[in-house]
Amino acid sequence: MKNRFRKFSYTAKILIMSVLSVHYAAAEETIIQQEEISFEKCLKVITTSESKLSIAPEITDITDEKRVAIFILVDGTLTITCDGEKGKVIVSTNTN
Repeated sequence: MKNRFRKFSYTAKILIMSVLSVHYAAAEETIIQQEEISFEKCLKVITTSESKLSIAPEITDITDEKRVAIFILVDGTLTITCDGEKGKVIVSTNTN
């Protein structure tokens, strides 16, 4: 009886760890585009994306030269990061 319980307990632990690791891996952010661009053009990318997606993003002003726009989608999020200090735009996704 104790031996069966130990096997069940061990199997349950393995299954739980597997589910948690798959969930964590699925929730990872994936960079889909990264390029050098001026801060003003990057802000236009956010505006254009808002028009095409017909969704208003949650915008966070980190500094005067860094802005993050997060679009909440049905299957996850789309993030556009404008970094005027480095002159880059980073577009990433995170799926549910």
